[in-house]
Order: sequence, then structure tokens, then C-alpha cells
Amino acid sequence: MPRAFRWPVAWLLVVVGLLLIACLPSRRLHGVPYDRPGPAPDLPLTDQFGRPFSLAGQRGKVVAVYFGYTSCPDVCPITLAQLTQVWRGLSAEEADRFQPIFVTVDPDRDTESVLARYLSAFDNALAGDRPRNFIGLRGTTAELARVLAGYGAMAEKRPQPGSAVGYTVDHTASIFLINPAGNLIERFPYGAAVDGLLADVRYLIAQGS
Repeated sequence: MPRAFRWPVAWLLVVVGLLLIACLPSRRLHGVPYDRPGPAPDLPLTDQFGRPFSLAGQRGKVVAVYFGYTSCPDVCPITLAQLTQVWRGLSAEEADRFQPIFVTVDPDRDTESVLARYLSAFDNALAGDRPRNFIGLRGTTAELARVLAGYGAMAEKRPQPGSAVGYTVDHTASIFLINPAGNLIERFPYGAAVDGLLADVRYLIAQGS
């Protein structure tokens, strides 16, 4: 091949190679990914210690948002136990960059002290001497409605005549994953495998490194 054509051909091969790499499918997520990930709606609520909260303070971490309530008989404790399993499956360095958040859909009964007591049971289940991890959030009915709408979630009281609890709350039971850049990436429906959730949390942590 004439010398004059060697470099153009070489550069052409480089460009083609880069285009092929760009066209390769990205890693398949285990949850339900959003077609167009964008900034996660903020959670301008109050935590279990009465402190104002904002998602901006969690940048650099993978955040798992779950909507539930403390008197939920089964779905909520099962899901929080799964988040505990995920947290325990991470290395110490990874765990510092993972933040599960529990947003109550029953602010009338879930006061700050109730939230703190409820979540401490899951914190105490964490391995070793790692610090408190779960954040609980609550707000007014109007504040909660705006947050739920932002995530495409729902919560509705269901009266239980003759029951000691008075009512239950039907609610979206998905876990919403936010990456370290603050973008809402995917959601995990109730019953999804913990292994898949753990794998995606690790992947998103690594992507944000």
C-alpha cells in the first residue's frame, strides 16, 4: 500500500472501532429502567430526627427510595429487610455510598419518634459497627402528595371497619434507584430478587466512582 494512504486507513479503522464500541449494548439492569433517566424529584421533607432533608445532600451516593408506613403488616418490613440485605452485601467502602430512604405514606400515625423507633430495628440488624443507615422521611399530606406525584407513585387510605388499626394504606411498593449524579435510573417492583438489586447498586456505585 502506498505510504500516503497508510495513515488515513489507520485512522478510519480507529473511527470504525470506536463506533462499534459505542453501539454495543450497555449493561442490562435488573430492574425496570427509565427510558430517559433524568434528575430525581427532590424529597423536601423532614427526617426522623426533625431535620430538613434534600436529595442534593446525597450526591455521590446511590439512593434507594421506598414509600411505605410503619404499621404495614408485610410488604414494608419485607422490603426494608431486603434493603438491609443489600447493605450488608456491600463492602465497607461501597456501603458508605449507599443510602436507603423510607418515606412514610401515613404521616398522621408515623411521627418522627415512631419512624426513628421503627427504622432503628433495621439499623440494628446491620452487620458490625457500621453507622446508622436508614433515613426516614415524613411531611404534610400536601407535601407527600407532591412527592408521590413526582415519582409516579400512589398512596390511598383503606378503612378497616372493626379493626384495631382503623385503616391500612394501599401504596406503590417499588424501590426507586437514584444514581450518584442524582438521576432516577430504575425501579424494582415488589418481590424482585435481592441479588439483582445488589448487583445494580454495586454497578451504579462503580459508575459514579
